[in-house]
Amino acid sequence: MKKYFFLNSLPRSGNTLLSAIINQNPKINITANTILTDVIYQLHLLYDNKIYKNFPDKKSLNNIIENVFYNYYKDWKSKFIIDRGCWGTPFNLEKLKSIIKKPKFIILYRPIIECLASFIRIEKPKNIELRCEQLMNNDGMIGKNLWGIKNIIQNKEDYILINYLDLVNKPSDQINKIYKFLNIDNFNHKFENINQFSINNIKYNDNVLDGLLHKIRTDKIKLNQYKIKDYLTNDIINKYSNLDIIY
Repeated sequence: MKKYFFLNSLPRSGNTLLSAIINQNPKINITANTILTDVIYQLHLLYDNKIYKNFPDKKSLNNIIENVFYNYYKDWKSKFIIDRGCWGTPFNLEKLKSIIKKPKFIILYRPIIECLASFIRIEKPKNIELRCEQLMNNDGMIGKNLWGIKNIIQNKEDYILINYLDLVNKPSDQINKIYKFLNIDNFNHKFENINQFSINNIKYNDNVLDGLLHKIRTDKIKLNQYKIKDYLTNDIINKYSNLDIIY
């Protein structure tokens, strides 16, 4: 029987790197950005559908919602699935706990302005302030994940926090912490000549995005050194530098 865990982290905080390393273990898969949160949300909207209201078979609809998660991973061969998504937001967390009673969360965290600068460095948008606003609103890639992380912590869910710098500087130690937290036997991972992220022979197609957001350095793990001020305006830095909830 498969066991399921959850990765709710800030984007540009090492998610793809962590996944590429841990997925070396044939017993574990950290997923790509999940579509399951959206699938469950869209199914939940059916409660407002006139056809459903005309014949409100709640139990049958609940069966669909509760089983879609397991059906999605039915053909995956790994024993442990770590689903990556915004599971910590109030709606998603409530629905998740109706499926997985006591979920465990991995949180990767990096200062917000570093995440923003990383996006801007890769995407090179024409309007930096507008792009940062898009990323930081409640439906944005950073804002929504930050909301989820905050909700996980405030609700005292079962989670482990991994700092981005610690992952880059001491990857073996952080991987072992995750294995211990999930109660999984350790595995001899390699930290050089790493493969790009893939699962079931499927890779990210970043051509549909505004930049290569999921391409990692494969020869060795090393921090990219650059100045935040080269990519963010002072107004953006001042606006978002104090929003970090984890230090």
